[in-house]
Amino acid sequence: MISSEELKVAETDFKDGRISSEELEKIRLIHESYPRNIDDSTGNEITIYKPIERIAVLTTEDYEILRTLNSTDKIVAASKYVVQSTEQGCGELYADGAGFVNIGSPVSSVDWEALIKSSPDLVITYMSSPKQEDLDQNLKDTNITVMRLDSGNISQYADIIDKMGYLLDRNDEAKKYNRFFEEKLGKYLNAVSGLSTSERPMVYLEADFGGGQTYYTCGSGHAHNALLVAAGGNNIFSELQGFKQVDPESVAVKNPEIILRYKYLKDSPGIDKDLSDTASLEALTDDMLGRTELNRTPAVKNKKVYLFTWDCTKGGGRFYLGMGYLGKWLQPEIFQDYSPREAYQEYLKEFQNADVDVVNKGVFVYPEA
Repeated sequence: MISSEELKVAETDFKDGRISSEELEKIRLIHESYPRNIDDSTGNEITIYKPIERIAVLTTEDYEILRTLNSTDKIVAASKYVVQSTEQGCGELYADGAGFVNIGSPVSSVDWEALIKSSPDLVITYMSSPKQEDLDQNLKDTNITVMRLDSGNISQYADIIDKMGYLLDRNDEAKKYNRFFEEKLGKYLNAVSGLSTSERPMVYLEADFGGGQTYYTCGSGHAHNALLVAAGGNNIFSELQGFKQVDPESVAVKNPEIILRYKYLKDSPGIDKDLSDTASLEALTDDMLGRTELNRTPAVKNKKVYLFTWDCTKGGGRFYLGMGYLGKWLQPEIFQDYSPREAYQEYLKEFQNADVDVVNKGVFVYPEA
């Protein structure tokens, strides 16, 4: 913190030629505008005492937020999903991140040595990854501030944009994005929020995050459940917490009207694939339709089985693609005028400066809505 007396000393030093005008302006900014306080998504109060100049970002969602706020010049290190985006199945979406220090994966293997050597003022990561004990152990005796953000949660996203805009002196960019979101997607979600329970179809959501398991679902507290609810569905396993396996018979008994199947496929579909390259997604859909234990459910009898992939659940794609497609499947009347690909393309052009064609290329869901 810089006191009024310290500011006066700095002004004298400037007049006497001991510091530059840039140094004086930084001192004046710290005196007038800092410290700044916000709560991160865990409720932990974050105090920033000077302008943030160096950021390590461990999530693709928050990397995109920094791009939205024109703050990538502050990034010094990022996760492998940004730095090695092509190898990780992201195509050219994060091509501009190839030059950052690679600090690994927040879930499986953070490169702590590389992170510390990059000397960040701030580390941005997920709500629960890396584990708190790992952060405490590896970052002790450093002055690095860690912020956990739930940037995959639609109910918090606008607030997170505003908070980061405040911390990074990017308030105008934050307001511009939130206006865009409301115009492109928010108005549809507002219409959905007024639906009664009876107006929401009963939905079974099955999720495979890469392990090949079946009958795993997402309940309350999981980001996929938040997508489903915001898009107008009624999760038949909403009483469960997090990510759990369920009994096949329990799915049949609950008699879902619609089945959503999420699948992480690193190499098969993707952001740069030909629109006709849907064979792997068709096979997964056929597998679900062919399960004898579910053949009496309305979802299977009416062939209302829909598959969505990783591209629909990361960064802005989580909203413009994922939530958009789910909306068109679950509430087709409300979302009839919404185009997931066109909205996502506008977002990428307007806020991400990403030279990626998601209107004429990319396999994200099956069947296409």
